[in-house]
Amino acid sequence: MAGLYRKIHKALSSFLTSPFVLGILIGLLLNICVRPKDEAINFEDSIPIAAEIRNVVEIVDSGHPNAEVSKEESKKEDSKEKIFVRPRFVKEELNITKKLLVVVLAESDWSGDLQMKKYYNMTLQPHLTEVTFLDKSTSGKTDILEVIKHIGESHLSGYQLYLIIPDTALVVARSLARLTESMVSTRDVYMGQVREGDQETVCQLQSGLLISQTIIRASLANMDWCYRNKISYDQSLNLQNCVFHSSKVKCGNSEGSVPYSSVQYKPELSGYQAAMSVSNLPSELNMKMMMKNIKLDEMKYFDGELSKLEEDLESLINTSKYDIASGWPLGSVQNFKSWDRFDLGIYHYFNQTHQFFKDDYDSATKVGERHQEDVGDLLNLCNLQPEDFSAGWSRLDATRGSDMILEVSHKANDRKLSSRKCQVVKELANPEIVQMPFVTESFKISLIVPIQEKDSQETMTLLRSFAKNSIEKNDRIFLMLVFLYTPDRPEKNNNNDFFKEVKQLALQISKKYKKEGGKSASHLLWYSMQTKGKVPSDLELMDLVTQKLDNKTIILLGSPDMEIKADYFNRVRMNTIQSKQVFCPIPFTEYHPAIVYGDKRPPSALVFNTTAGHFDEFNYGHVSFYKGDYMTARLGVKLPMRKHESDLSDGGAEAESEVDLCSMFRLGDGLHALRAPDPGLMLRYEEVTCDSEASGDTAEARVCKVRNQRSFARRKTLAQMVLDREEKSTL
Repeated sequence: MAGLYRKIHKALSSFLTSPFVLGILIGLLLNICVRPKDEAINFEDSIPIAAEIRNVVEIVDSGHPNAEVSKEESKKEDSKEKIFVRPRFVKEELNITKKLLVVVLAESDWSGDLQMKKYYNMTLQPHLTEVTFLDKSTSGKTDILEVIKHIGESHLSGYQLYLIIPDTALVVARSLARLTESMVSTRDVYMGQVREGDQETVCQLQSGLLISQTIIRASLANMDWCYRNKISYDQSLNLQNCVFHSSKVKCGNSEGSVPYSSVQYKPELSGYQAAMSVSNLPSELNMKMMMKNIKLDEMKYFDGELSKLEEDLESLINTSKYDIASGWPLGSVQNFKSWDRFDLGIYHYFNQTHQFFKDDYDSATKVGERHQEDVGDLLNLCNLQPEDFSAGWSRLDATRGSDMILEVSHKANDRKLSSRKCQVVKELANPEIVQMPFVTESFKISLIVPIQEKDSQETMTLLRSFAKNSIEKNDRIFLMLVFLYTPDRPEKNNNNDFFKEVKQLALQISKKYKKEGGKSASHLLWYSMQTKGKVPSDLELMDLVTQKLDNKTIILLGSPDMEIKADYFNRVRMNTIQSKQVFCPIPFTEYHPAIVYGDKRPPSALVFNTTAGHFDEFNYGHVSFYKGDYMTARLGVKLPMRKHESDLSDGGAEAESEVDLCSMFRLGDGLHALRAPDPGLMLRYEEVTCDSEASGDTAEARVCKVRNQRSFARRKTLAQMVLDREEKSTL
């Protein structure tokens, strides 16, 4: 036994003293010594860690298991690449905001009177156009902190300044506009009428408070503190404390050289024109009388400005060396200036033969004889010689007409080149208001989608999107799939059916979304059409399909590569008016994915962006109309009505006289065809194939070639692609 013990002791001693074991022990000691502080064990930190675990347990027990996120998950989210989503409008990307929003608080007995709100809006015109009315709270008292919170939730990103004023006070719009027009949006503004007799500079809410966006944003970040420290009986002081705590800014009655002044209402009040508001109006009658006085002052002001302008014009006519008629100048509509669209109101350059950059596709477009005649008439009107005409610029304004600047160049006696310009306005005729019937977003739509053999996968994607975005949301849309069978594959409704998978998916969706009681929701249906080898035209398709639909539904022709968008269907309802108008939208079509996205995977939903697609103005495959309007317009087409599949054409001479649906409606009398781009109608990329055997001189062949050229990508993208390939080839 003792010998065995000595053998074990000797083996253990040799093992522990071996270099291998000693190296491991030394490595462990070094690792413990050089461990960072944040990884070291600290018993003092064990208490907050335990408390944190306890809080997590409480959150999980309360029914919110996703309220706590682990550090590993947050690190994974931070490590993900943030994709920049480009805003839809220029104003959103450049953070363009309007100047002032008037927020009217309901405190009077007449606050719910719609007529009084209308009068209030009229007193603000034309100087202030943005106003919102807040209704009374359930307690009947105005909580200024709730008002600030509402502004932050609904209007924070759209305006630079906010005037908060009760409806017992009336705004003098001209004075307020003069005060705010020179204010910079980046400065902190907190102005009002300082209350007299207070030790602190507190501005009274009853006279109106002018607050900037930066002040409201800072107050929203400290709203919890503001609620805990508010004094319920003094709303002005509540806001003052909240603003000062959030931004260290106190209210004042001046900003620059123009002070904020307010006067209290008194009978026979005068001298209020320079004030910003008139406060404490006691009754509805006094409010109406004050509104009337303000508008009368506005009339006197504009009459004075008009008299000054007439005097200046008379002085110009009398002192001019030209023989100017006394009735000059003629009045014209003012230019429309959009505050958020910089692509409107742009001048386009033209010369005697071409108009340059008329659209995104053609650098130079040859002008017609009508355009040349118009330019010649305008030159004669300006007493300029047509042969000296060198350049011109034109701009179209839908509310005014066409503004044109004509320039002529000629050599003087000293052979120096001189130029003269003439500005002309071609005004629109007197507008005529056309009465339109009332339409709503509750009309039922019958979406007709023709399906070829190559469209099976796109159709299955369309069905899944239709179920998710239309059926689940109870949208009144009925989808009819029209399967086009060729003579090579005539099998229908059997195991050899080429569209078997698509039909099975349609049946699954129909069974899934059944109403209570076992009745189907009738959102899906298909129609198997036997063709003669040629794809039926839209006219042939509608002849056969309209026989199966009623007169009350809106018939909408679609395509399997379209995306289901609720906005698009709502615009179809609003723009399709029975016996008045049909809708022919121009779809936004995706460019070639291999060129636009390259090695990246295309997005699941098509994005409305000029680099991703374009409006295909030659695509007439989407039209919406009523059955009665179709039958009326169909009488104007010489071709007979197709009542059976045997009447379909086989591609002979009869097909040459076919017309698209939009042109057919335009040929009829009393029906307007609205043709306009619609960003909600998005189509995935589809290869445009042109018949090589067809003659290149026909209009159809020329249109096909243009569509094929435009379907790949923008010219900028294609040029960059060529340059990249040349650069790689030289390396």
